[in-house]
Amino acid sequence: MYESFIEALPDKVRSAEFKDEGTRFRKKEKAVAYRYVELNQLYKKFIALDIDSPGSAFLWDERGLPPPTFVIVNPKNAHCHYLYELKTPVYYTEQARRAPQKFYEATDIALTHILGADLGFTGHLVKNPIHPDWLKMCHNARYDLEDFQDYGVDLRAYKRKLALQDSGIGRNTTLFDTLRHWAYVEVKNHPSLAAFQASVDTKALTINGHFIDHLNGVLPAKEVLSTAKSVGKWTWKHRASIGIQKNRGVLELPEDMPIKEKQAQGAAYTNVVRTEAIDDTIKLAIHTCKKRGLKINSGNLGKCGLSMSTYYKHKDAVFNWIRLLS
Repeated sequence: MYESFIEALPDKVRSAEFKDEGTRFRKKEKAVAYRYVELNQLYKKFIALDIDSPGSAFLWDERGLPPPTFVIVNPKNAHCHYLYELKTPVYYTEQARRAPQKFYEATDIALTHILGADLGFTGHLVKNPIHPDWLKMCHNARYDLEDFQDYGVDLRAYKRKLALQDSGIGRNTTLFDTLRHWAYVEVKNHPSLAAFQASVDTKALTINGHFIDHLNGVLPAKEVLSTAKSVGKWTWKHRASIGIQKNRGVLELPEDMPIKEKQAQGAAYTNVVRTEAIDDTIKLAIHTCKKRGLKINSGNLGKCGLSMSTYYKHKDAVFNWIRLLS
């Protein structure tokens, strides 16, 4: 059953162990060991659907639809991915005809509505049916696109997926605006950029948690922390002039600040800038550990993206960020 799934994947597959950590291209033989893989987007061999309701493994039967080739179930929440394998793939190359593509898209949209599947799901990154972490049900079934109409699927009854209308900009804008207005006040309560940035990171992740009921869910942690970094750096740099127009230099330090304190803050700022990439890696690993409910230690940080060489070389920074983020 799995041979056709593997065969339909491209030679280099975008894959990930956790979908909120970003993806990497890997050779097919290595990619199939990961929990999430990206379907071939130039050679549509499957219709992929994401059903975010518990106990949906047999929803296809309740709605009078044919059995999916693969039903892939997350055992933690019983949410599913359905994969319907097509007998004849639909090509999305420059030379491909548009008519089969429209037929494919209309069928995908109709099935999405009938099953109450995620309207924002693009069908790219799917649960890998080969991976042992998922529960699977397989049906020896492949379909022509015409077959779904025999089950009452009306291609004219449904409009385009909302994903084509909602690019996710709303969440990013909400995050940015909410975070920056909060930061303008909060910055006055912190003596250093490092402490302030830790507070901004935590607030950004808290705001992101409010998107849990959004159509597309929460934003990836890496994206949230990137926004937090931008807000933190800008706000800290302009902390002395927020609300006034006077320019006070690179760090926006007050003119009456003692020279030694200016030098100290300048040195601290320079050190932070120099180590930003390392700090970002450390912080993301810590947040990932916390999100997975793992104890924050060297082994688990390694599992969450922090190399052992970085851990030991920057141990003081690691312990500092653990303290600040706890």
